[in-house]
Amino acid sequence: MQYIVILGAFQALVALWLLQFKEQKSPSSYLFICLLSAIAVHLTIKFVIFNFIPDESIRHQMNTFIGASYGPLIYLYTLSKTKKEFSIAGKWYTFIPLFILMIGYLTVSSVFFVLNRVDQKLLDLYNDFSLVVLFTVNLYYPLRSLFIISKAQFKIFEKVEYDIITRISYCILLMELGVIASKALLYLYPEENYLINVSIRTVAYFLLLVICLLIVRKSLNTENIKITENETDGNFKISVNQNFNEKELALNTIDYEVKFSELWQKMDQSVKQKQLFRDCELNLDQLALKTEINKYQISEMLNGYKHKPFYRYINEYRIEYFKNMVEKAIEKNENINFLSFAYEAGFKSKSSFNRYFKEIIGKTPSEYYKSLVNEHKQERLEISA
Repeated sequence: MQYIVILGAFQALVALWLLQFKEQKSPSSYLFICLLSAIAVHLTIKFVIFNFIPDESIRHQMNTFIGASYGPLIYLYTLSKTKKEFSIAGKWYTFIPLFILMIGYLTVSSVFFVLNRVDQKLLDLYNDFSLVVLFTVNLYYPLRSLFIISKAQFKIFEKVEYDIITRISYCILLMELGVIASKALLYLYPEENYLINVSIRTVAYFLLLVICLLIVRKSLNTENIKITENETDGNFKISVNQNFNEKELALNTIDYEVKFSELWQKMDQSVKQKQLFRDCELNLDQLALKTEINKYQISEMLNGYKHKPFYRYINEYRIEYFKNMVEKAIEKNENINFLSFAYEAGFKSKSSFNRYFKEIIGKTPSEYYKSLVNEHKQERLEISA
């Protein structure tokens, strides 16, 4: 059991390093950092207790309080992936059981230290109370998480996120099933108290190790996906022209048409009708959330079906919106402020607006404006003539 404990603690530290330095920070990644930190601290404390505390009742019977954070953390992670403007601070009450158990654990430990002995009645009272709290918390929150994602299914969740939430939730639930199993076994075989406790705790520590491995795997998968997406965006124009004959291109077009025709209409219509492009902070994740379409499907539709990267697609709508505003202002003979119109269309900066406008329209905004004014003058002359 001690080998599993120290291996799990080391694995948690490795996963922490991956999240801390390899993955882009977000509220959800910080929740996994907290989860891994809790596991690392939990297993480190257990390793110290097993090796340096001589009393057997403390080593194998006293529950730690840190386990009360596992269920709430995976629940908050699930909410962070389903709610658009989720605030972790708004769910502070999910950690009340953790704080209660922490106070109880430190109080009981202090009493034992002052008495210089273990009071078995006090230890049993703490263990019974903490067991009920841990069981309730780590049963309710994982089940709640599974319920949330079962309703959402793959509409909002990426497969990698769906998998990590379900698997960690099942691991936590298995630990709680171990509690039920231990109580049943202790009732049937009370003389095997020591063996049953050690066996159940070993399984629980092994499941914590599995959770660490799942987070490491998820972190590495996310890293690989990002690299693949970047390569796809950067090299698409080159790959399209390499070793494709007209027949292959036609077949691929038909495949994409069958696969994405309806889904594309749904997304494109949503972007136009709701004017999602006007959000200057819009990215692929947010578009997936707002349209309820998996972001990898959106990426495949844009790159493979429509042959354009995400920001090109969004900025085309922004520029079209800008052009409409300019045309209306010219017709009404109103003053025109290019920058305010660009911000209203969804551009975040003057430089990006000028760059994309020139790239898409082939003219600078001022050149386009002058040509539009000249066209209107020409039309008026023709009408008056």
